[in-house]
Amino acid sequence: MSQDDISANAQDLINQVKEEIKEKEEKNISKTPSKNIIKVNTNDLEDPLGEKLIPKQNIVINKNIKRSDSISSSDSDSSNKDNSDDEKNDDSKKNSKINNKLKSSMASDNSNIENLMDKEDIYIKIAIIISGILTIMGAVLNMAMSLIGNKLTLTFGYSKNDNSLEELVMNHTMIYILLVVIIIFNVGLLVVVISGKDTSFGKLIYNELNWYFVLTQSALGFQFLITLIWEIDLWTINVCLSVSMLAILILAFYFTEIKKKTNMSVNTIIFIFIYISVLFSFIAYLTLFNISCILMENIEDENSEYKTTSSIVIKIAINALQTILSILLLTYYKDIFFAISSAYIESAIFIHLETDYKSGENITCLVFVCTIILGIILTIVSLKKKIFGIEGEKFQTN
Repeated sequence: MSQDDISANAQDLINQVKEEIKEKEEKNISKTPSKNIIKVNTNDLEDPLGEKLIPKQNIVINKNIKRSDSISSSDSDSSNKDNSDDEKNDDSKKNSKINNKLKSSMASDNSNIENLMDKEDIYIKIAIIISGILTIMGAVLNMAMSLIGNKLTLTFGYSKNDNSLEELVMNHTMIYILLVVIIIFNVGLLVVVISGKDTSFGKLIYNELNWYFVLTQSALGFQFLITLIWEIDLWTINVCLSVSMLAILILAFYFTEIKKKTNMSVNTIIFIFIYISVLFSFIAYLTLFNISCILMENIEDENSEYKTTSSIVIKIAINALQTILSILLLTYYKDIFFAISSAYIESAIFIHLETDYKSGENITCLVFVCTIILGIILTIVSLKKKIFGIEGEKFQTN
């Protein structure tokens, strides 16, 4: 083979290599970014045989291919990571949605349970309305009959023929004021129960007090009616004593729980928290008074001096027991409302007698009243708004 044939064949081989290099460059341009493209300088192909040039170009092309492959692999890895992150985010979003749905369903179930618990009992509601009306009517009729007959129909107006129990009788005007207060409490109570807008009040009255409160109100109303139906004598006093003791027994079932309540609504504080204390004080003193009347009726000694001494002792004992009960409730329950009612009742006895301060029993009664008032002041100063069961900043609205 001649030298010309060899050079021609070499030139053809170089042209083929150039075409292959161009095709590979075009493929790399489509796959890799422009900044990673390696330009091949074909002017450097001086060797006609291409023995050294071709391997060099192949090496360069292989590097580009590896770089492109590494770039594509890194892109694929990053895309896989992004996809995995997206999948994780999607899973977390789905889980959060599921948790939110579960929480909302549980909250709705709890709210449904609470609504079921707070649902008013129509029978208790009707019973409370009837017992409240009975109490209001009994108090009004007692006041009316007392004013017409100029004599209290309550057992507070009872005294024996020799007037040995006269010192136990309360001032009539102050009794009327106390009855008016009880009537106002019951009217407000009926308004709140009938309206049914106060959920806190409804929850307490229907779920916790329920029939206990109804029986207490019924006992008070029945006691008002007893002295209207029958003449006041020893038998009537025994019936009144039985009813009042039954009312105190029923009160004992829920009085402690009421006094432990905190942050109640305004209606609950006025018509339950305060009213129960006033009612308890009134019934407690009425019970003690009826016991004293029964004791005096059983004294058969005709010695007037002995009877007078007995009435003084009974008077002191009644006021002492009422005072002790007031102090105990102030100490354990911070109940100033029971104490205020007790001080008012004992003051009504003291005012009724129009006494001079030389009498020992009257001075004792005055000391009892002052002791209760002192306890009330100390409790208010030390507790302030906590006496209403308030531990936060303000009252509840409902």
